[in-house]
Amino acid sequence: MTQEEAKRIYLKNGCSAFFMARGEDRYEEFREMHIPKEKLEEWATEYLKGCIDKISVKETRDNFSSANLVIGEHHTRDNLNVFIDMLQNLKFDNEVTPYAVCYSILGMRNLKVNCGILDYAKESKDEELYRSLLEFTRVLIEKIQIDDEKKQIIDEMKELLSYYK
Repeated sequence: MTQEEAKRIYLKNGCSAFFMARGEDRYEEFREMHIPKEKLEEWATEYLKGCIDKISVKETRDNFSSANLVIGEHHTRDNLNVFIDMLQNLKFDNEVTPYAVCYSILGMRNLKVNCGILDYAKESKDEELYRSLLEFTRVLIEKIQIDDEKKQIIDEMKELLSYYK
């Protein structure tokens, strides 16, 4: 397998070792190449930027989901900065998208596990990046239209947000 083939396989599987291990016929061959982590991060950044470039009103949800998966596995400062830039351009054309974005940023909080994108930003030790994402999330939660059915969800999000300083 060439490095170009390895890259194609890696990108095809969303830069996810999880997906590769479960569905890629050439996974063992890929693993045996021992591609440096830095190279995988470079490919993940390229993939993330590709997702972001495709974001439009029609494609927002799928590309946000792909970008979110990449951030979950490759949460470098560069990728987090690209992700924050993407958030600024998201089209919230339905009532589900803001909820999905907030939950991705906050994570489904289990206080023993830091799993939200906001956690990754905090761990990056980049205060500006962290503050920017925190403020984006606060503003988004405040903008979400609330009816009686969704009040509990918003209250839960606000409670999750209160864990961050």
